[in-house]
Amino acid sequence: MWKEAIAISLLLTGAATFAAAGSAGEVSRGHDLAERRCASCHSIGETNASPNRLAPPLRNLYRQYPVDALQPAFLNGLEVGHRDMPRFILTPQEVTDIIAFLHDLNPCRKPSSDDAAMAQCFAPME
Repeated sequence: MWKEAIAISLLLTGAATFAAAGSAGEVSRGHDLAERRCASCHSIGETNASPNRLAPPLRNLYRQYPVDALQPAFLNGLEVGHRDMPRFILTPQEVTDIIAFLHDLNPCRKPSSDDAAMAQCFAPME
């Protein structure tokens, strides 16, 4: 009985992780949005440096925040404590898309047998 409960729990966890990852369309639209609204300061790629050295690469946000917890901030107007970051508000669809893109950048959410990818998952922040 307990084996069945564990199996069901693992199945539900995997399904929730897959569902939270977002569709390919959401990830693509999120990338396009990040390119238009974020890339002048933040790195939106998997390896490149941010144009503004004070702006963290988007690929590292999962290390600083639970990415899903950023949804209200994106909907209500993201404000941070420095003057260079503009205040902006996203539509609900844009929030879904950017969250999907941010999840897609997280190497820890992607199954891999690639040692370098897994090392990146657990590497210290840049």
